[in-house]
Amino acid sequence: MIAALLLISLAGGICTVGGCGGGDDAWAASAQSFIGSDAPISGVSQNQNTPSSSFKVGVPESGKVNTTRSQTIPNIGAEYVQPDSRTELFLSPQLIEPMNSFPGNDVVLDVSNQRSPGEAHIAGAVRIPSKSFLYDNGTLRPVSELVAQLGKAGISDKDAVVVYSDTFSSGEAAFVLWMLRYLGQENVRALDGGLQDWTAASLPLQTKENVRPQSKYVPHLRPELLFDYDSIKSGKAQLVDARTFQDYGKSRIPNAIFIGPESLLEGGRIKAASNLNDTFARLSRSQTVAVYSNDLLNASLVWYALQLMGFDSGTYTWQDWQAHEGAVVTSNNMAA
Repeated sequence: MIAALLLISLAGGICTVGGCGGGDDAWAASAQSFIGSDAPISGVSQNQNTPSSSFKVGVPESGKVNTTRSQTIPNIGAEYVQPDSRTELFLSPQLIEPMNSFPGNDVVLDVSNQRSPGEAHIAGAVRIPSKSFLYDNGTLRPVSELVAQLGKAGISDKDAVVVYSDTFSSGEAAFVLWMLRYLGQENVRALDGGLQDWTAASLPLQTKENVRPQSKYVPHLRPELLFDYDSIKSGKAQLVDARTFQDYGKSRIPNAIFIGPESLLEGGRIKAASNLNDTFARLSRSQTVAVYSNDLLNASLVWYALQLMGFDSGTYTWQDWQAHEGAVVTSNNMAA
C-alpha cells in the first residue's frame, strides 16, 4: 500500500523518487525510468505465469541481458525503508554501496543461499550462492575453483561489482566481498542492506534469471587478507574471535578477544562509526587484526566492519588452527 501511494505521489510530482524531501538526482532519474516499466514493486504479488519486464541494472558490455521467463514474486510486506546513503558515517566507506545509488553498468551479484530461481531479486543481478565458494566444512575452495565459477557467471577481475544477499546480517555478502578482495578485485562493494531492505524501499525487482557472457577471471591474490598458521602463531596480529560466545568460552586461540557479529549490526545493517568505536575500543589501529571463526561468513562480517572503520585486517579459520594445535583453552581476555 505504501509503495502504491508513493508511486501515485510521484506521478503527480509531489515527491522526489527518494521519498518526500530527499533523493539523489542520478538515482531519481534511474528510478523514474523504472517506474514507467511494469517491473514489480514491493508489496505487489504476481501470478506464477505472469511475465515481467525489468529495469536493467548491471547490463553486460554487449548491452543485452539474457533472461528466462518470470515465475513468481513473493508478497513481501514491510514498512517502507528510505533508500538513504550512510557513507559519511564511516571512516573508510569505499566498500559500501548506498541504496540511493543505482549501480549503473556495475555487475550486481546476488549471493543469497536461500533464494530459488524464479524468485524476486534486484533487477539485472546475476546469482552465485555464497555456499558454492565453500566446502561443506566452511573452508574456502581452491582459487582455481573460485575463479572458474566467477568466469562462468560472466564476472571478470576488471569489473566493478556490487554484492548483496537476502539480508546483510547473514554474512553472505560480506564473505563474498572479502573473497573478491582476496582474489584481487579492485572495485567491489557490498550493498548497505539486503534484498529485504531493497524491497521495502520499493526499488527495482525482477524474477527473470539473468545470464552474462562467460569471461576470464584472472586472480591477483592479496595473501594479507587470509592469514595462515605461521602468521597467527607469530603473535604479530591482534586476534578477534567471531564465533559464538559459548564456543569462545570453551576454547580459543590465546590472547584473542571476542567480538560477535551481532554486536556490529543494527536494523540489519552495520552500525554507524560512532557505535563501532566502542566495540573496537580494545583494538589498536597501528596493528593488523586477524578475525577468525569456524564460519567465514561470521569472520567476514567482523572484517567488513573493521575495514569500514579503517583497520588493517584479514581473516583466519578456526579449522586451520585446530588442524595444527587442537583446541587451546584459556580463561583470560574474556570480552562481552
